[in-house]
Amino acid sequence: MESRNGTDYTQNYDIIVRWMADALRGQTLEVLGLKTGRIEEVFGFEPADIKVTSGRVDVMARDDTGTLYHIEEQRNLEKADMYRFAAYHFLGAKQWGEKITDVILASGDVYAGEKKIVTPSGTYCPLVIDFSRKDGIKRLEEIRQALRDGSFTAWEELVFLPLYGQETGAARSDFAEKVLLFGTELCRAGKISSRLLAATLLMSNKLIDKKRLRELWEEIKMLDILEIAREKGMEEGVILGREEGKSIGIQEGKFIGIQEGKFIGIQEGKSIGIQEGKILSAREMLSDALIEKFTIIPRHISDSIQTIENQDIAKGLFRQALRCATLQEFEEILKKV
Repeated sequence: MESRNGTDYTQNYDIIVRWMADALRGQTLEVLGLKTGRIEEVFGFEPADIKVTSGRVDVMARDDTGTLYHIEEQRNLEKADMYRFAAYHFLGAKQWGEKITDVILASGDVYAGEKKIVTPSGTYCPLVIDFSRKDGIKRLEEIRQALRDGSFTAWEELVFLPLYGQETGAARSDFAEKVLLFGTELCRAGKISSRLLAATLLMSNKLIDKKRLRELWEEIKMLDILEIAREKGMEEGVILGREEGKSIGIQEGKFIGIQEGKFIGIQEGKSIGIQEGKILSAREMLSDALIEKFTIIPRHISDSIQTIENQDIAKGLFRQALRCATLQEFEEILKKV
């Protein structure tokens, strides 16, 4: 049987960062059980001193009080992970200031010890959301009932639902599959976006073996996945893992994924929203260049970028972004567009 623990997958959490940015702006972190201000921006966590490349959710959320929440997901949390998180925490504090709280989304076999590190010099005490203590099967049924009653609105919970509970092996895989199929039904009914379904898929692919994952993807990709395909970074293999240099779900002549900013796999020269896709891709590349260079993009700049309707203008701004020494310098150029 193929691996179910996710160790041989290359995760693409860029799409989850983007989904969180879209879903959480203007909301709170109540879905995680946290009382916070309204989230104003979400961006990838990557302190200047280190390059974060391991496959996991790793994002920053800033609320309207200026408080930062570093959200990290860890399957099978161990004490050793806490020391790594502590190192990241203080590197993040060095870059973004001390008003930062770590939130660890723990699942699977979570160690039972105290979730903090104490030394004579200080204490590291993150907020640990232990999904293993939640009854996933019961919660899924509660959500189904709430949908029937018309009282369920916390759609973003579906992304984290596959992590609920203490099931292992086949039971864990079966539950993750049920969540995915449920999400597929909701997507077909227009209740959730394809982006949210893709984020749920990426969270679940650590739990389902490759063969079954391919079968599920065959079902999911029959949906309107244009929105997923537009996501920057979906090169070969990043959505569901790498295997012999080919992307699962990206086969000859199929329209899924972006490579070097262009849609790949347009069958027999057919164009499905390609012009719109090129503009969206150019916007994404511009936004990513600014985040890479300046770490944080103010909301008003991000909103201005989303109004660009000309691919050539977006490309020109991309080149300008690479040349600008400061974000303020880029903003002056953007105002003239």
